[in-house]
Amino acid sequence: MSAKKYNENMRKFLSREKNFLPIKIKGSVPINVALVYPNTYHMGMSNLGFHSIYYQINSRDDALCHRAFMPKSTGNTNDIYTLEGDKPLNEYDIVGFSISFELDYINIIKILESAHISVFSQNRNRPLIMAGGPAATFNPEPLSPFVDFFVIGEGEEVIHEILEEYKRFQSRDKQEILEALSQIKGVYVPAFYKITYDKQGKVLDIKNDDFVSSSVSKRWVRDLNKYNTESVILTPYTEFKDMFLIEVSRGCGRNCRFCMAGYCYRAPRYRTLDKVLERAEFGSKYKDKIGLVGAAISDYPYIDQLAEKLIEMNIKFSVSSLRADTLREPLMNGLAFSGHKTLTIAPEAGSEKLRKVINKGITDEDVINSVKLAHNFGVNNVKLYYIIGLPEETEDDLKEMVHFLTFLKEYMKGIGNKLGTMTVSVNPFIPKPFTPFQWLGMEPVKLLNDKINFLQSRLRPMGIKVIFESPRLSEIQSALARGDRHTGLLLYEIYKKGATNSAYKNAEIEGKNISYYAHRQLDHDDILPWSHIDIGLKKEYFISEYNKALEGKHTARCTDEKCRTCKICQNKIIEV
Repeated sequence: MSAKKYNENMRKFLSREKNFLPIKIKGSVPINVALVYPNTYHMGMSNLGFHSIYYQINSRDDALCHRAFMPKSTGNTNDIYTLEGDKPLNEYDIVGFSISFELDYINIIKILESAHISVFSQNRNRPLIMAGGPAATFNPEPLSPFVDFFVIGEGEEVIHEILEEYKRFQSRDKQEILEALSQIKGVYVPAFYKITYDKQGKVLDIKNDDFVSSSVSKRWVRDLNKYNTESVILTPYTEFKDMFLIEVSRGCGRNCRFCMAGYCYRAPRYRTLDKVLERAEFGSKYKDKIGLVGAAISDYPYIDQLAEKLIEMNIKFSVSSLRADTLREPLMNGLAFSGHKTLTIAPEAGSEKLRKVINKGITDEDVINSVKLAHNFGVNNVKLYYIIGLPEETEDDLKEMVHFLTFLKEYMKGIGNKLGTMTVSVNPFIPKPFTPFQWLGMEPVKLLNDKINFLQSRLRPMGIKVIFESPRLSEIQSALARGDRHTGLLLYEIYKKGATNSAYKNAEIEGKNISYYAHRQLDHDDILPWSHIDIGLKKEYFISEYNKALEGKHTARCTDEKCRTCKICQNKIIEV
């Protein structure tokens, strides 16, 4: 894409937006921030976290925030310009990246280079490069060579502390600014932590400079009602173009052992019913439908009342996620009223045994009841999400999955749902930091492909559509999720080789390639690349959960501050 074409596209996006904040021009405030989503405009403007930080910065009198995105191709693009300011990124004081997915890491390198900003932090004076978001929180290490400082955890509160401190030290050199920022809880400056590795690539030691803490504590917002995490800008060029998005809850207490979000965003918190209704009424003035966002909307404690009230107010709504065991008539009635045609649920594992391993907490009966309930309200299509390659998975688990899905398809016909479609989405298991499976390697790509072929060959003849994520892309994601600073250097080498699949296979750092990082097994007594990040849960807790997984033992749902599961609510850990 040429620079001219890129700029034309950006102006087109901007002209069609409804922005609830006044756009500030560069030079009118002391601190100028470029907030970058390292993927397309379409993807970035679908992300509520991106909206939220944009709002928080622009709510200040002393700062402005302009957005930038990854063009579909950086082929001939000389500069990446911000939408609001039409300025190159290198003219801003701080360039902040909002990062949700590991596969976007390489785009950060592309963006910096296209913006004529030195890729490596040690070679760069200005602008300062900041990164936050889910991926940066659970393991910032692969991006550490390129980023000056990270926000660990949730950003709505800490971003104001960062801007205040930056304003105080703005005229100082980079070292002094970073030293000041490193004193803020939740800010991680990689340059102040020295990490050594052995010949196998495992971490030998993590040493911190004297003026910083040995670990960086996660920030989290205790009272969600203080912040309106919702659509700040409405645009037709996004996945949710017909919706006004509202976050109703954050975090999940279900203790699913494969799920990073369930641990990194613990404790679960909820917006009050009145607050959600107030923002829904506001959003309904601009869009035909409200999008309710949360880890499991059917777990929202006021979901029945919310659904009934929205129907009374004639407000249609959609939901980001459902659980089969908490789906009830009021919510299903609301979804039917809102025009939903597909029930989307996530059994995750193909057998009852595996659901005990991962602590999913739902049964085949829950799934069947959900399908029946949805049909009773005229919602006839079903989409189910599954993970393959889970710990302890065998061929029998896949056969049980096929048997159940075949039964479910016939059950749909038996209750009169003969025209409804069934879609099964299959994704390879990717071990994540800060989960009980963080020490495990991913299954080999060939074995995962064999499992996908098995499922396709058994399910497609039954009229069940099977879609899947590429095991090869999952392998890359796995390597980056549990990677270290060497993985970041490997990523840079891959970028220089053209970032093709063959580049991922061929590039090596001291004999270690992507496959090494994706599949390596780590020991419980190893120092992990992310060991100096403190999300509030101790290593012993994860080991306990890992052992319970192998035994198929259940861990109770996290409910409130009286819960004794992990004690993160009081920043204490129960002894295990």
